[in-house]
Amino acid sequence: MRFRILNLATIQEVSAETFEPVFKQLVSSGWKVRSRYAGFDAGVDYDCLCLRKGFATLKCEWDNWSEWSIEGKRHLIEEIADRSKLPITYAWRWADALHRKTSPPAELKH
Repeated sequence: MRFRILNLATIQEVSAETFEPVFKQLVSSGWKVRSRYAGFDAGVDYDCLCLRKGFATLKCEWDNWSEWSIEGKRHLIEEIADRSKLPITYAWRWADALHRKTSPPAELKH
């Protein structure tokens, strides 16, 4: 629901080999790294880059299960996906994991 209201989209499950040229293209077109995750597990279990161009932002997250994702305003993500030939989802990258974690087991549902 939040994604629909805020007009956001995500490109999910992007391999490192695919993400690298996409990231380089974003930087060469004026996107700047605003912040980077600096936790002890950065690049091992999790990583996150926040990019900014003017007032627009993109959030690039990585984990070792689903690899990279790129999240931002729908029109920006659609532009990146179209240029890179990547599929789009209109949901948060963690939506499925959160649903699995918070949903009761099937045998408890009425």
